[in-house]
Amino acid sequence: MIKVSILTENTVYKRGFLGEHGLSLLIETKGKRYLFDTGQSRVFLHNADMLHLPLENLDGIILSHGHYDHCGGMGYVQCLGTKVPVYVQQKAFEKKYTENPQTGELRYIGMEDASEWKKSQQLNLLSESCTQISEGFYLLSDITYTTEFEPNSGGFWREVCKEQGPELMADTMEDEQILVVESSKGLCVFAGCAHPGIINCLHYAQSAFPGKHIHSLIAGMHLKGSGRQRIIQTVQALQNLDIDKVIPLHCTGIRAIGMIKEALGERCILAEAGKQIEI
Repeated sequence: MIKVSILTENTVYKRGFLGEHGLSLLIETKGKRYLFDTGQSRVFLHNADMLHLPLENLDGIILSHGHYDHCGGMGYVQCLGTKVPVYVQQKAFEKKYTENPQTGELRYIGMEDASEWKKSQQLNLLSESCTQISEGFYLLSDITYTTEFEPNSGGFWREVCKEQGPELMADTMEDEQILVVESSKGLCVFAGCAHPGIINCLHYAQSAFPGKHIHSLIAGMHLKGSGRQRIIQTVQALQNLDIDKVIPLHCTGIRAIGMIKEALGERCILAEAGKQIEI
């Protein structure tokens, strides 16, 4: 059994809990406790206190990618006490921007100054496409674009240092990593935003674990603002994968969440900040 506590999410319904545009999950199983993302502020700490969940004895912090709404809370982890292993792709520290499609204006969406928490924690810079962090826990990155309706969407930029100075290049989100946890029921897949496309992410997990059934998906699916046809294709692909439990969060968007729920029925679990789920 895997227990997932949603510490940060875009929506909130219970008294005393806080919500924000971001994601943070506490994942507990096999005697391990991992924090998956930290949202953009200290909201994850507040909601953990509301749930009476101590965060002082974590086995690790996993950062899904280098955007502010997933890493911003790292500025507050010093209060957790002892050093905690932090698992992050090395390209996550690049300066990152998003482009307004109407005006072309760039907005900074990368990490704020990480120098302090990088010194205070046990930083693990990852570069491999598959890294086992403990028994049954794997981080996958370098996600390939194999699904026809999920091409590289563009609109994201990263700043790269070159001899002549910093230069902006298209960001294909090579730093994004998904967590795969093996369970007796199959694979449990966690994604922060799934910028490469949630179906691409799931196919990538299948290729890394051939023959294994995907039991559950807990993810931001980056469908907010997507057209109806893209959402329909995504929902159809989720149905074809025959996943037992799908929990859409964060950047999935209200429209897409509604369509997923309508198609999958009880297999789709709606969740918000403060909710705890056993899978």
